[in-house]
Amino acid sequence: MPINLSEPLRWTNADADETALLEDLQGNILDGHGRKATLHLMLRFGADAAAARAALRALEPQVTSALAQLEAARAYRNTGQSGGPFVGLLLSSSGYARLGIADRMPDGPADGAFASGMLARSAILNDPAAPDLEAPYRDRIDAMILIGADPDGPNQWTSQAAQQLADMIMSGLGSAVSLVATESGRAIFRSNSAGEAEGIEHFGYVDGRSQPLLLQELVDREAAGGGIDQWNAAFPLSQVLVPDPGSPDTGTAFGSYFVFRKLEQQVKAFKAREEELGAELGIGELAGAFLVGRFEDGTPVTLQGKEGLDHPVPNNFSYAADRAGARCPFFAHIRKTNPRGDVGRTLVPNPQSAADFDRIRELDDGERRVIMARRGMPYGTRNQVTDPSDQPEGGVGLMFMAFQSSIEDQFEFTQQSWANSPPFVARINGSPGDPVGRDPIIGQRGSEADVALAVPNGWNDATAGTTPASLAEFVVHKGGEYFFAPAKSMLRAL
Repeated sequence: MPINLSEPLRWTNADADETALLEDLQGNILDGHGRKATLHLMLRFGADAAAARAALRALEPQVTSALAQLEAARAYRNTGQSGGPFVGLLLSSSGYARLGIADRMPDGPADGAFASGMLARSAILNDPAAPDLEAPYRDRIDAMILIGADPDGPNQWTSQAAQQLADMIMSGLGSAVSLVATESGRAIFRSNSAGEAEGIEHFGYVDGRSQPLLLQELVDREAAGGGIDQWNAAFPLSQVLVPDPGSPDTGTAFGSYFVFRKLEQQVKAFKAREEELGAELGIGELAGAFLVGRFEDGTPVTLQGKEGLDHPVPNNFSYAADRAGARCPFFAHIRKTNPRGDVGRTLVPNPQSAADFDRIRELDDGERRVIMARRGMPYGTRNQVTDPSDQPEGGVGLMFMAFQSSIEDQFEFTQQSWANSPPFVARINGSPGDPVGRDPIIGQRGSEADVALAVPNGWNDATAGTTPASLAEFVVHKGGEYFFAPAKSMLRAL
């Protein structure tokens, strides 16, 4: 029977077609691969398209399937046995073209975001011009091989197993494929108040907590933990999967669009401005929480005005009780990138009729369709993230990575219409469309004038007022590409 893309997949009870999908689909799409260190090999293909296709075809057995990843994760939970290295292969539209298989691209050669590539979309994204990017990203990247493995020790940034596998893979690819850049990443952890390890990014905030859950087993786990009644984390497979037209296996061959962006974090400047803003307004750590939408420990600022909620970090919340943005400002990073019903509440503020509630459900569904499956990884070495004196001015950041079913409707919409756009859904004592400022974390001005952020002078205090505050761009785009994760059967058919 046809694959049902309208709901999450329960893989432990998969039928024959669903199992075939999982065997053919690459890992890391439906759930993160779970490895704590990664290498990202950026590749370009040479003039011999047949040789490049043969090299990728030979690599296919090493590419980790979704089923193999899920089975390894289950074994790790049950026995503690590592699943070994993870391997993923992503192709850009220029990669398809140089392989001589442009006709097998998803959606064909239509002029969309994927077909054009990230460089050609710089005006839409407010990205720096190509000469201002890091050298490897001033031209198209044809393919990326992602290798994940667990670190060999606390002081090793790159896993020895990952590096050895990378060397072996590059040797096997031969002269038909050239390596133009290698990016290495490693997850950063900090112990929380419960003594548990929590993943953070270089600014010191818990990261990656809110994700669309595409497997029913993960939805069940979330429901039993923090709950899903305020924010339903269950999303359909269609959120990330599209048919792979390059595969001969119709019906069970799927892939996913993948966005890669290297985002440098200027830690010293950001932490200084965060502290300065807290002192200016007399709100201390609330300043950073207002910018991010969470305190450093992950507590959502819309829920309370200080750190310290129970663990795990809450994700079961909405902004329904914060319609004025007095607890969590509308410009806050996590509110800008996942408004959790703000659009419907703003455009239909006082629903009365069945038609009003139908319209809200329609707006909520549209808002949810934008959400991406993020798979980011920090890059750059530091001595100690929690040491206030260890604040690099550059050279560290986040490799933003996300899977989705439409780059235009998900990543580009989020970046252009939410993160970069001063107008949003509402503002304190304002109206829909009034400027609230850009996302202070990932928003990019481009050539546009900035809009000052109306930072609350207190938490949930209608008498406190706001203070206009400007922020520099502390996260700088250094380069990236749009890719597609093809089905393994597509690679076998090269």
